[in-house]
Amino acid sequence: MSETRHYIGFDCGNSSIRTVLSSFDGSQITTEVVHQVPNRSIRAHRYEFWDVLNIFYQMQKGFKLALDRAPDARSFGISTWGIDFGLIGASNELLTNPLCYRNPLGRIGMDTLDADHQRRMFFSTGIQNHPMNSVYQLLGIRQELPEFLAAASHLLLVPDLLNYLFTGQMNSETSIASTMQLLDMRTQTYCEPLFEELSLDRELFSPLVAHRTIRGTLREDIAQLLGTECLPAICVPSHDTASAVVAVPTVEEDFVFISSGTWSLIGTELQQPIIDSEVFERGFANEGGALGTITLLKNSAGMHILENIKREMEFSDSRAYSWEELIGMSRSSLDDPALEIFDPNDEQLYNPDSMIGTLRSITGISDTGRILASAYASLAESYASTIADLEQITGKSYPVIHMIGGGARNDHLNQMTADRAGKQVIAGPVEATSLGTAALQILHDHPQMSVSDIRTIIRDSSDLQSYEPA
Repeated sequence: MSETRHYIGFDCGNSSIRTVLSSFDGSQITTEVVHQVPNRSIRAHRYEFWDVLNIFYQMQKGFKLALDRAPDARSFGISTWGIDFGLIGASNELLTNPLCYRNPLGRIGMDTLDADHQRRMFFSTGIQNHPMNSVYQLLGIRQELPEFLAAASHLLLVPDLLNYLFTGQMNSETSIASTMQLLDMRTQTYCEPLFEELSLDRELFSPLVAHRTIRGTLREDIAQLLGTECLPAICVPSHDTASAVVAVPTVEEDFVFISSGTWSLIGTELQQPIIDSEVFERGFANEGGALGTITLLKNSAGMHILENIKREMEFSDSRAYSWEELIGMSRSSLDDPALEIFDPNDEQLYNPDSMIGTLRSITGISDTGRILASAYASLAESYASTIADLEQITGKSYPVIHMIGGGARNDHLNQMTADRAGKQVIAGPVEATSLGTAALQILHDHPQMSVSDIRTIIRDSSDLQSYEPA
């Protein structure tokens, strides 16, 4: 049997900060969550921020717990959500906590460009226009918070900022950098004309490094604190979606996935971007994938809607609700042919003061159980229609939907998706992002291996559930 090797991965999302220890014995990959704490944005005066120093502290705690279990761990890698960034001053210190994409700044910035300019932005980059994108947040910050940019010397996207705090090195990679809408995805390099066109300081942005190379080593003081060597930080796809796609458990070249979490990223993997009017009109983006691939996807609402409904109910009723209870409340309405279906990507649902109140306004439903049924059905309908659009764009048929990530645990939504799409749903792995983060570290150690090899191993190592359409 081959020597078992251990790798440390950080999966930081909108709702949790997780440290995962992965082990590879040459034929199987296993994962163990060694530390997990909640994460959420915090409103200051007018805007919401991420407490990135607490995230960094929790990652250090997780790092130590992982090393306690595997003192011979070989490397680490970091994946987080995309788009948001921290600003570093001339002293190389963090100037302020990163702003959250759910602020109005992106919409303010996007509204500074007319429709023709926004269309040109898509055709220059291959990335869909969205107020979340870093470029529009920057334009909004420049207008509303000019002192932030005036003091900034460097801009680091959240995983790049965390890598910097651990290693002292400032760099980035294509999967996370693509979420800024400042790369030309045909070449996967910075779209240089955009910086002059938008009057953005090119010096703010970090050089791009290649996947499965070393992007830095653990700072000596942190290594001493953790009681370890200066372990290498491997350049993994640091956008959590791109890491998750590495873990799609299939040997097929053509597949469709739903990376299901707070957001649902619905797409497929390509070798080259598709940048045309149909992709633009249907709202898809060509984001960076692993090792030079493209993830053609649509960023759609996911568990965010249901999580907010659950949170409001718990606050209002002063008690906890299980997902099983909520599903039970929804069942009596699900078979009603007159059940109201809404657009989960309606901007009113982006960050409302009350999700339940907003849904009552949109749907006219007063009963909370029926609102839950409408939310489940609307998400499943959205998934099915997006996959139909994807088949139209690529000219390919995808008989199986791979549901990966934390949302893959939701049996109810998985079955509804299979029913509405008329396709088999294979759910799992749940730890898709962590497995993808480990996979690139394994590929660094085993350069003779391919992503296809890793996907076969992940498929054979994972507990997958299948849902057939009714």
